Amino acid sequence: MADDDEETQILSGELLEADPGEAAPRVFSTSPDDPGAGRTFVWARTKWFEREEGDSGAIEFSPLEMSEAEIRDWLREQDLEVAELDDEFSDLVRDEFRSESSLYPEPVDLETPDLAAEP
Repeated sequence: MADDDEETQILSGELLEADPGEAAPRVFSTSPDDPGAGRTFVWARTKWFEREEGDSGAIEFSPLEMSEAEIRDWLREQDLEVAELDDEFSDLVRDEFRSESSLYPEPVDLETPDLAAEP
């Protein structure tokens, strides 16, 4: 039952005070003073992603199949903590993340077509 409670908290965004329905992805870093030197994570809608920069400089976002608690434990094992960013670097990461259309789809237009307008 405790697992159900934790999963409910994660999915509802209570942990990290994240709102899964938020429009803007949230950015976290293990090195808030120098985010380029740390690991960067993105919370978007109910899923976590890790930002990874390849040797060529290409950026990709890998989905993490872990809950927030598992991510925190995993980082703690490596003596790392995460802090939320709200600065120029986080704006850059959000823009990069949004450009990955398969990770962050645009909202679907649910407007009903006007059938009377068709010939």
